[in-house]
Amino acid sequence: MTPPLAIAVVRADEAAAARLEPYLTAGERRACAGQRAAARRAQSACARVAAKWLRLELAAGRRAPLVALDAAALEAHPRADYLACAVTGPGGPPRFEDGALALSLSHAGDLAAAAVTTARAVGVDVERVEARAAAFADEHFTPREREGLARGAAAGAPRAALETLLWSAKEALYKTGALDLPARFSFRDIDVAFPPGGARLAPPSVRAFALTAGGGHFFGRAVLTGAFALFATVPVPPAAALG
Repeated sequence: MTPPLAIAVVRADEAAAARLEPYLTAGERRACAGQRAAARRAQSACARVAAKWLRLELAAGRRAPLVALDAAALEAHPRADYLACAVTGPGGPPRFEDGALALSLSHAGDLAAAAVTTARAVGVDVERVEARAAAFADEHFTPREREGLARGAAAGAPRAALETLLWSAKEALYKTGALDLPARFSFRDIDVAFPPGGARLAPPSVRAFALTAGGGHFFGRAVLTGAFALFATVPVPPAAALG
């Protein structure tokens, strides 16, 4: 059985960050304020609160496989509960200060994402869909991945959306820390069978996948829209990858 993989996406702009500030500890507010750009301060604040909400949802017995977080959902838990589960950083991978659960954070533009799990590790990445030069695929994608992208595009899926989702998957896999990578690596060292499971992907799509990368087995969830792509993943034992 796969471990819970709880994911939240939240709007991350200065107005949203101001609304979420009461859910941050004094230390978290100082950490966010230390970011130079206003956009980064907002993204950091919103991603942290999303992670804390996911932790509280898991503690309440709700799996939260994918949630667009809003103010009403936040009010499901007392403010004191948010303040009791602070997130560290910046500087090094984010984690809950008490180490109770694994978490990962990401942001792109006015979106922030968080993933939380009871497993040993998790990675999440959100990216805005945009067209990229051919050199991007040559630099970051393996020949097998480029073939998968070509098949998906030939089947009618937008090439830019597929490339963005594949990049998001590779980033999320890297962020788990579960891949055996050389000290000096390129993202071509992370080879993903894409689309995972041979699935046909076109926006809008929300899918769950078992996949392998770097000799490891993972369970992941993918979101693909015309505007953004998100991938979250946890490492699992081989027998659980299909669960």
